[in-house]
Amino acid sequence: MKLHLRADHVDTFHVRFTVFMNGANCGQLCMTDDEARFFHDIVITTKCKLREDEVYSSGQWFLEKERKDGE
Repeated sequence: MKLHLRADHVDTFHVRFTVFMNGANCGQLCMTDDEARFFHDIVITTKCKLREDEVYSSGQWFLEKERKDGE
């Protein structure tokens, strides 16, 4: 079983991302930046009953400016 979170769009207010399970598109979600980061981190770090290589994410999850200032 493979779970993929793909970040599709990020702006100063929202992150839109698509969830895929075994390659099938399960739908797109839209959350605030903080909510999306929390959701992403929970899913990626939990890996409930899945092998490490079966849970992954792709795309840009935050604005480059935020990355430089915040890290």
